[in-house]
Amino acid sequence: MAEKSQNSTIDPEDVIKILVASDIHLGHNEKDVIRGEDSFVAFEEVLQHALENDVDAVILGGDLFDIANPTTNTLNRCTRLLKTYMLGDKPIKLEFLSDQNENFLESLTQTVNYEDPNMNIAIPVFSIHGNHDDPSGFGRISSLDLLSTNGYVNYFGKWTDLSKININPILLKKGETKLALYGLSYISDPRLARLFNEAKVFLEKPEDAGWFNIMVLHQNRADRGPKNYLPEKSLPGFLDLIIWGHEHDCRIVPEENPTKKFYVSQPGSTVATSLAEGESIDKCCGILSIYKKQFRLDPIRLQTVRPFIFESINLAHLVDELQLDEGDAQAKVQSFAADKVEEMIERAKEKLTGNEKQPKLPLIRLRLEVTEVAQQFNQIRFGQQYSGRVANPQDMITFKRKISRVKDECKPLDKDALNQAYQNQRETAAKRAEEVVERYFKEAGENKQLEILSSKSMTELTRRMVDYEDDDAAENIIRFYEKQAMKYLEGFTVVEDNIEEILLKFHAQERDTHNEMLKMLDNRSHRRVDPNDRSRSIVDDEDDKDEPKTTNTRANITTTNRGGGRGSRGGRGSRAPSRGRGRGKGAASSSVSNIDSFFNSTVKPEKRSSGRNVSKVVYISDDDDD
Repeated sequence: MAEKSQNSTIDPEDVIKILVASDIHLGHNEKDVIRGEDSFVAFEEVLQHALENDVDAVILGGDLFDIANPTTNTLNRCTRLLKTYMLGDKPIKLEFLSDQNENFLESLTQTVNYEDPNMNIAIPVFSIHGNHDDPSGFGRISSLDLLSTNGYVNYFGKWTDLSKININPILLKKGETKLALYGLSYISDPRLARLFNEAKVFLEKPEDAGWFNIMVLHQNRADRGPKNYLPEKSLPGFLDLIIWGHEHDCRIVPEENPTKKFYVSQPGSTVATSLAEGESIDKCCGILSIYKKQFRLDPIRLQTVRPFIFESINLAHLVDELQLDEGDAQAKVQSFAADKVEEMIERAKEKLTGNEKQPKLPLIRLRLEVTEVAQQFNQIRFGQQYSGRVANPQDMITFKRKISRVKDECKPLDKDALNQAYQNQRETAAKRAEEVVERYFKEAGENKQLEILSSKSMTELTRRMVDYEDDDAAENIIRFYEKQAMKYLEGFTVVEDNIEEILLKFHAQERDTHNEMLKMLDNRSHRRVDPNDRSRSIVDDEDDKDEPKTTNTRANITTTNRGGGRGSRGGRGSRAPSRGRGRGKGAASSSVSNIDSFFNSTVKPEKRSSGRNVSKVVYISDDDDD
């Protein structure tokens, strides 16, 4: 398809403008006195940018909510913001061309919300769900279903039959620009990898040419182990742009895939949900401008995000400088950490934007890599002196210890005890994996028991991973026991000679610790699934390695004629004509003489990034290797 030259005229009525954001995590830490407002403040700024830039739509890449069953406070705050910024009398210039019964099969009206005569939408929001707000519980309902029922969000890309996935795009048109929007809500990465390997993922294409193809998905992008992420090469090459949710580090400027030639934009999160290095990158949303087969995505740095400074230091490189081999290593490391934290607090002030809604207390995370236990100090007690100066005084410092013990000191697996436990399991016809774990610890000798965790905790961990497919169980239980052990050790003067004796006392109160652990896990019950429902599993967010081997990643293109668009909206009096094929009342009719000058003037308040041109559509056939 021939493109217009750089000197050709372009009508703004032919350009689709979309605000792009992802991983809002509304309600994160909402009960925290200091950080409880952060997610709502950032989301409001995102919606304000949509309004100020006069966009045609908003696309969200999943995880609008932090948990699957958000509190009534979070739901109320969300609907208030959507009602404030997304409703109004502005004419909508997007013509809907596809079969809405297929695109919004499970919605109340089975129509896009701006064609619902009972709604007064000014800016339509299109969203998939992520792993945090995915359907759960009785009826498999997501919090996005509630927003869809109330008409605030167009919820698409939801799949109930995971034996195969057939994605029918939402087809939108504005002037001469045609947009095909594909949605793939979160599916457990191992399951999705298997579906791609078995060629059971199908993307239907419009029959006619000239469509700009966008896919919105929410999966692991980084290599996180065999079949535990979605390789970009698995996606069909006819796509022009991928909006990739789930990953929290902001890489919103489109990156071209060298093999498939499509671009990938990773908006990242709008609020820091963990104190990881990727979360310290500036948070952004973006304005996507599409003209026929050309597009441009301009990042907008969010001005209301809490400052976050992350730094990791390996003390092995500072042994001589700090004289750690000359005694009193703990005091020296603590003094070094205090100086470093002061420096980080000063650096955080550089991230203050002057916005009155931006939180002033920064998040600080200093990770110290130590080689000896003697170099560690009490992080909680250390952080108390920074209360009122940082937002997270209790967990500013974290230690990462490089284990230097020889291999013989590690406690080996008692193979005889494990075989005996498995044999007992077979003889008694027990069918539960946790019973094998429980019997293993009974059969193993005293010197094969765990130092921090208990046999009960390992049994509970196994039960939750098997019955509920809860991959977060291991991290949650280990982190809980680590905190409990550290809290218990605070009351003792710990040296190498007495550590084992103190840990034995810690194990003596196992019953109380185990009960508290169960309460903690129950408070996270939103992550559970029905044990009889194997249609989903929760996948952890931590990084692993290895790439799954994909055998066939074709798109299985079906040429389906979507038919004509919907006529005028009808209903609400004078608003009706603006919903049909016309450009709407009050629409701008001026032309811009140069494509670059148009794109350079289309985004407020910041103008970044050079234009990205996609000049052709690559069709995937059965003969394509990737």
